[in-house]
Amino acid sequence: MIRSHQSKPTRSKTKKRNRLSGLQIAVIVVGALVFAVAASFGGYLIYENAQYQKALRNYPVAYTDLIQTYSEEYELDPYLVQSIMRCESSNDPNAVSEVGAIGLMQIMPDTGTWIAHKLNLDDVYTQDMLYNPETNIEFACWYLRFLNGRFDGKTMEMIAAYNAGHGTVEGWLEDTRFSQDGVLLTIPYESTAKYYEKVLAAYENYTTLYPELFTESIQSASVVGE
Repeated sequence: MIRSHQSKPTRSKTKKRNRLSGLQIAVIVVGALVFAVAASFGGYLIYENAQYQKALRNYPVAYTDLIQTYSEEYELDPYLVQSIMRCESSNDPNAVSEVGAIGLMQIMPDTGTWIAHKLNLDDVYTQDMLYNPETNIEFACWYLRFLNGRFDGKTMEMIAAYNAGHGTVEGWLEDTRFSQDGVLLTIPYESTAKYYEKVLAAYENYTTLYPELFTESIQSASVVGE
């Protein structure tokens, strides 16, 4: 039996059939680029969302109604009050420091007694009231306004004094190594300098993460950055 002879495709014809056109190559390249960009952008969005969620965990808010109320009463920037509270106690009303500072805004017992006297609360005030969020925040806001007036609205002096005491900062202002023309140029206490930077970082995060947290923008000399 004679088998029919079928001619096989030549090598050149095979190459021709397998060769992609320029348009097909262009489509494949563009598709690959689009996929790569989409994957990259998707990865970027995932990373940004993870960073955002991490920031929210690191800078939670608390007692915003009380902060709003007493910031308005004492003409303070509520974001600054929230920032100090986060740095002082991590928003824990039961926090007590190694040196005995109490509550959300870490008020020392003798300072609490002094503020209570200034607010005409001698007859009712007890140290345990510093564990009460409303009392603690009100006392702290009163004290911050006191510092704001004492230092003519200067942010660095005000924040440093909250940490180191207003008498200490007044001493720095009289020392030409640390100040010039009544303006504090450097904070000589390392712990207070770190505290100041920590409060500023918290302030930046709170104002960025929660731009509409408080119902009004309270304009005063105590607004950070003014």
